[in-house]
Amino acid sequence: MGFLGRTLSGMRQGVQRLFLDEENPEVILEQALWDMEKKLIQMRRAVAQAVASFKRADRQRQQALISVQRWQNRAQMALSYGDEALAKEAIARSRDYDKVAKTLVQQGQEQQTFIADVRKNLRHLEEQINQIKMQKEMYVARIRSAVAQQELHRLKEELELGHLQPAIADLEADMWQIEAETYLTDSLEAKFIALEKHMAAQE
Repeated sequence: MGFLGRTLSGMRQGVQRLFLDEENPEVILEQALWDMEKKLIQMRRAVAQAVASFKRADRQRQQALISVQRWQNRAQMALSYGDEALAKEAIARSRDYDKVAKTLVQQGQEQQTFIADVRKNLRHLEEQINQIKMQKEMYVARIRSAVAQQELHRLKEELELGHLQPAIADLEADMWQIEAETYLTDSLEAKFIALEKHMAAQE
């Protein structure tokens, strides 16, 4: 997996963490944005290095072409003086530089394609980061909603499987106990009130 592939994979993992972690979605989102911006800086540095390398190769290509022309001129000069052996050596040297120049041209084309692709992906990543920043509150709300739905789904499954029946039964038993104690307390209170009224009437 290349640098860009690792970067996009890391971004996906960061987004997945937003929906797996139920606590502090704002903090998690900020961390994900920070990670994405750090990756963005690394990609910009990689592009800068590729551009610098391309410029160096282009200068070397230009120097190689100059050398090709220089040795061709020297071959012509040797021929004009009737030195064919020296002319052949000059032509051989010219061909060597020509091979170097062609290799550098091919490498330069490949580097240009790579730089263009990475710059395109950089712009796309920058747009995504800016979009997330502008719509951060909406993303946080979506995260909270997703977490709430997951919790409701979990409770629904527990109800359907009967996992909550013991707890519900205990709660109902406690409610019956409280109601019974309240009834007994109210009945006892009523008896004493009636007794007090009876004693007051006798006085």
